[in-house]
Amino acid sequence: MSAAPPPPPGLLLRHTPGARTGTRLVCLPHAGGAPGMFVPWADGLGPDVELVSVRYGTPGRVPDSVAALAGLVAGELGRLPRRPTLLFGHSMGGIVAYEVARRCPARAGLVRLVVSGTVAPAAHLPGDTHRLDDEAFVAELTALGGTDAELLADPAARSVWLPPIRRDFRLIDTYRHRPGPPLACPVTALAGHDDHEAPPDLMRAWRDTTSAGFDLRVFPGGHFYLLAGRQAVVTELRRRLARPGAAPPALALP
Repeated sequence: MSAAPPPPPGLLLRHTPGARTGTRLVCLPHAGGAPGMFVPWADGLGPDVELVSVRYGTPGRVPDSVAALAGLVAGELGRLPRRPTLLFGHSMGGIVAYEVARRCPARAGLVRLVVSGTVAPAAHLPGDTHRLDDEAFVAELTALGGTDAELLADPAARSVWLPPIRRDFRLIDTYRHRPGPPLACPVTALAGHDDHEAPPDLMRAWRDTTSAGFDLRVFPGGHFYLLAGRQAVVTELRRRLARPGAAPPALALP
């Protein structure tokens, strides 16, 4: 009798599984972003924080919508050992994190949603970036930043990496927000002062997604402010993780 095939790889990557006490930070990257981009955050978070990142597809397991992806991620979170959990998502990751928060079972221990560089779901507009030809698509990625310029310039690398990046953009381009009850956890929005994709003024609308409190923090930089400003962002998250269930301070304006 042949052995049963192994289960498909999960969408969650646990970077610090040895952190068995304290809190859990679950990070969702931008479209085309590698989950490993969050690994350098571990040292700044400290040994009592479990760092987990999300990948948006695995071989044989490619969700066809943000809703489907969010359902899978929420299900996997619900199977982890329970502990206070913060969701953090940047750009596309912010929308996916919001949809995950809507679906998280109580056993997931969700205590806060932190969104970065993305407008509120109700303000999200559909797009067609994923339909652009390769040259136009690469030009769009270059303009946004956040993707390795050398990778985009190498034809061989393009053939490997552009298809999964397009897949991510198709998910967010075709996303439609469906109204529902507000979240029961607080929401924190992080914004780049000069971000033209999600300016601070528009990110204030995230306060309408929750009944449990909202605050906004603005950092120097544009859409990918969190790359150069990694230390400041990690410090902010660490402060939230230290008091995960605390009510947020008053809205901070830029």
